[in-house]
Amino acid sequence: MKKLILYIFLVVLTVPVFSQSTNISTFFMGSTNKADELYSMKAYRNALEVYLRVAEKDGGSEYTKTQIAECFLELNDPASAEFWLQSLAKAPDVDPKIKFKYARVLCMNKKYKEALHIFKELDKTKFPGPYLEEQIKFIENLSFYMADSLIYTIGNVPALNSPYSEFGATYFKHNKVVFASTRDADQFIKYRSLASSTEEESMTNLYESEYDVAANFGHVSFFKRDDLKTTFHDGPIVFYDNYRKAAFTRSNAKNRKGLADATGNVNVRLYLADVGVFGLRNIKPFKFNNDGISVGHATFSKDGNTMYFASTNPTGLGGSDIYVSTFERGEWTEPVNLGSAINTPGDELYPFLENDNLLFFASNGRGGLGGLDIYLSHRRNGEFRPAMNCGYPLNSSHDDFSLTVDSTGRLGFFASNRPGGEGNEDIYRFIAKKFSLQGITRDRNNPTVIVPHTKILIKDEEGNLLDSARSDLNGNFKIGLPFEKDISITAEKQGYDILEDIGFSTQGLSFSIDSLLIPMWKHSLFAKGRIFSNETQGLLPGAVVLRRNLTTNQTDTVVVSEDGAYAFLVLPNNNYRIESTKEGYIANGFDLNTHDLYDGDLLNDIVLEEVYIEKSEPLFDLNKSNIRPEAYPSLDRVMRTLKKYPGTTLNIGAHADSRGTREYNKKLSARRAETVVQYFIGKGVSRNRIEAHAFGEELILNRCSDGVICSEEDHSLNRRVEIKVQNKPIE
Repeated sequence: MKKLILYIFLVVLTVPVFSQSTNISTFFMGSTNKADELYSMKAYRNALEVYLRVAEKDGGSEYTKTQIAECFLELNDPASAEFWLQSLAKAPDVDPKIKFKYARVLCMNKKYKEALHIFKELDKTKFPGPYLEEQIKFIENLSFYMADSLIYTIGNVPALNSPYSEFGATYFKHNKVVFASTRDADQFIKYRSLASSTEEESMTNLYESEYDVAANFGHVSFFKRDDLKTTFHDGPIVFYDNYRKAAFTRSNAKNRKGLADATGNVNVRLYLADVGVFGLRNIKPFKFNNDGISVGHATFSKDGNTMYFASTNPTGLGGSDIYVSTFERGEWTEPVNLGSAINTPGDELYPFLENDNLLFFASNGRGGLGGLDIYLSHRRNGEFRPAMNCGYPLNSSHDDFSLTVDSTGRLGFFASNRPGGEGNEDIYRFIAKKFSLQGITRDRNNPTVIVPHTKILIKDEEGNLLDSARSDLNGNFKIGLPFEKDISITAEKQGYDILEDIGFSTQGLSFSIDSLLIPMWKHSLFAKGRIFSNETQGLLPGAVVLRRNLTTNQTDTVVVSEDGAYAFLVLPNNNYRIESTKEGYIANGFDLNTHDLYDGDLLNDIVLEEVYIEKSEPLFDLNKSNIRPEAYPSLDRVMRTLKKYPGTTLNIGAHADSRGTREYNKKLSARRAETVVQYFIGKGVSRNRIEAHAFGEELILNRCSDGVICSEEDHSLNRRVEIKVQNKPIE
């Protein structure tokens, strides 16, 4: 693609305006050699003419067709490139690299399904870097990256654009924009680049235009830069230190002649300068310029002491990478490659640092819509996070690059060669209407497990619903958040809960895309149990069980069925009250704290005691069934109640502690029950009014069950007989 050459200036050759299509060095060459020489000189228009003549004569070899396609790609004609690659890519023994290139061209022509099929056929081990795997995932999730169409307003800026190329727009002194352009500036002496797509294109120069508050742009004129008038490419440029300083990119030249490297390429260099009233002054080359590599496209931190730039340094990951250098003790430090979070074996270009912690850049080495796409990376804890594709509509199936943002952080410029523009590459203006949030819904306990089709809810401080979205099959979602809002993010899915709403504020935020992991807790913590009668130890179907969340004040109830069982979902880190009621029984329940509990069944049976008029619970000595003297006053109180209410009945339930065998304790509790029965019969109570049960050690009141070491006092509480006067018939 041309801009990878022209705009990073990997190779640039210049000729006067009167140059012919055929260079003198190619005059005596054979047709293919002549085309190859022109291609190596980046004279793609000229090379294409010769390659087409060769193909017309011999029917087109694999090499010739591939070179024709390459020329069309450099001249921004992917449709023609697809035509010439199609027959080659479908041949049975085709070079995988041709199939790879064909699939990339299909993406540029928006034929993503066809491209995906080819990408999946390729051997990933033969294509280093993240591109192939990321591109497959990108196409499979294409709808996700197309979901931002309402978040931005994007428009071409006709006042800045021409039939040629405009790019690298940057803000200057609050009411001006400076940009690079290959337009014909009507200069007396004209210089052209063989790499240009038309013969009318000039070398790149810097231009400026004023704009008003309504973004109306005025006349376009040369940027005041007497020291920048060269016969080669000048631009793009960036300003920093409150517009007092600048850094610009220029072809490597001396005395109006290009300085070629060992391969014959003219690279670019980075220059630093002070900004004066009449232009740039004190222009100095960047310390780490090198004739053998290209260095350019600078961006700076707010204090001007950190610079990011693009370079083709061969020690990088491949192609053009982004580096960082800091200004210390009066000079710039050795550049450091930003690593694989940013760079790839492809090309990374046009970095732009927003608010010191957000890096935008263009790349063709990652999954994308086609050509160059714009990416961003957040710097957190001093390190840049893996880059994210900015998606449509900032990106298209064509080349999108050189994004810059104004002081508000919510509007700016970028360049693109997408269809519908004024020329080859145009400047577009964008306005961010919302903050773009993308994320993924995963299982909280196992983050490798995706939770698809989860509803995401965006609410304001008052709990009003602002917007909603749903994660896709892969758990991904995108949603626009209104600026200047404090927001609560929650999520819903059957069988899952988000344990705590996520707070997010867009107060003061600039245009950006942020990522968020929403951990969904799978319902796996339950309060369960059964409802029993205290008197009969039998199940109590029809009992009502209430669950009250004391943390959220939400309630729920269930009526138990014949099995007497209840089950409630309970959330981790909450406080609950579980309580059961039934007509004729005294309500009973327990408090539950689920702090740091996330899964399992919390088993708690509830025993309901029948409603009574009077009650006594005499205790017995170990292995004894005789009534202790201190129990008689309470028994006499029960006797008086029986006399007062002649229609009542007496319910006696006898118990033992856990020491001894179950059989022995059952018999012991039966003797205790009979002792109490005989006491009341002796007082004149009819046997027909008495109901007695012996439970042995089955209804222990405390933890003192078999094998548990307890004090004598604790054991004694279980050696009891419960005596109740009730207003109910004997069954």
